[in-house]
Amino acid sequence: MTHPIIVTGPQRAGSRIAAHMLASDLGGVFVDELEYQLPLPDNAVVQAPFLLKAVVELSFLLPDAKFAFMYRNSMDIVASMERVEWYGDYCDDPNFYTSYVKHCYEYIDLLKRTLQPDRWFDIQYESLSTHPMFVKNRTGFTVKQHLPNVPHGPKLWRNDEYIRSTKG
Repeated sequence: MTHPIIVTGPQRAGSRIAAHMLASDLGGVFVDELEYQLPLPDNAVVQAPFLLKAVVELSFLLPDAKFAFMYRNSMDIVASMERVEWYGDYCDDPNFYTSYVKHCYEYIDLLKRTLQPDRWFDIQYESLSTHPMFVKNRTGFTVKQHLPNVPHGPKLWRNDEYIRSTKG
């Protein structure tokens, strides 16, 4: 692997497990979204749904990078977001989750028309289930279960300063 791969898409679409699998299978280095910074090693596999909004910029900053777009059933994403109360502490509109997922996939469609075809590929969440690293029962997972010494659950780990800044 001689180029970084950015694994992105809607939150809760499987980018974390997909990035771990790609890094393992390709001999790459997994980079968590919380540790992302430029420059990236050539063999980096970055798990970063938050970078979806920066794909165009990154395509110019990292001319060799590939972008892996995560696809998962929209209703499964919504169910996962509801289960972990993603954004639940500052947005309680019942239409938010479905609107968010729809917008992400519409934006990905636009990106795929903008980027050169050899710069991106799709990953279907369901295709990951046969990989040895896949965890079938994810019901106990929370939004930051991967962080050491961090309590589970969305209301306990979120940054209150950020939440206050989004509420005005």
